[in-house]
Amino acid sequence: MNLDTSPMAVEPVREATVPEKIIAATTPTVKAADVIGKPIQLMIPTIGVDANVLHLGLTKEGAVAAPEGASDVSWFTLGSRPGQQGSAVISGHYGRWKNGTDSVFNRLPELQPGDVIFMKDDEGTTRTFVVEKTRVYGKDEVVPEIFTASSDARLNIITCHGTYLESEQTYNQRLVVFAKLQ
Repeated sequence: MNLDTSPMAVEPVREATVPEKIIAATTPTVKAADVIGKPIQLMIPTIGVDANVLHLGLTKEGAVAAPEGASDVSWFTLGSRPGQQGSAVISGHYGRWKNGTDSVFNRLPELQPGDVIFMKDDEGTTRTFVVEKTRVYGKDEVVPEIFTASSDARLNIITCHGTYLESEQTYNQRLVVFAKLQ
């Protein structure tokens, strides 16, 4: 695999801004019987991911917040919880950091339809999601299907991808993995 070895900024990379109508569409309506624990661990055996899940919302600029470190992932708290009806969104970094550390999603491009993703919550339940497809988008594209609600329980994972843009301290593309609760 060809990984870009350009130095990453230690601070989080810029993420796409989430329009207000998308935030409203992703906010789940939860009934008492539908309560699902908050995600705490993401496991993707085929690519060696076993990561802690941070709970993040929006930055003060209105962008989806990303973890500050290379090895954690984050769950977008304004959307559905993984396993709940709707689109749960997980983000994490791609690339090599200044200290030489590999990012959690360096191997994410290797995922194929049918691969499994496990998400453990703080109630002790582990749910299985199956990859349906992957797509690559431009870094500035507005992609509502990542965030919009669905009648199914979905897990969408987003990370940087492509060529590192030194002047912007980010990559020129975003890779999204779309998965569905099994």
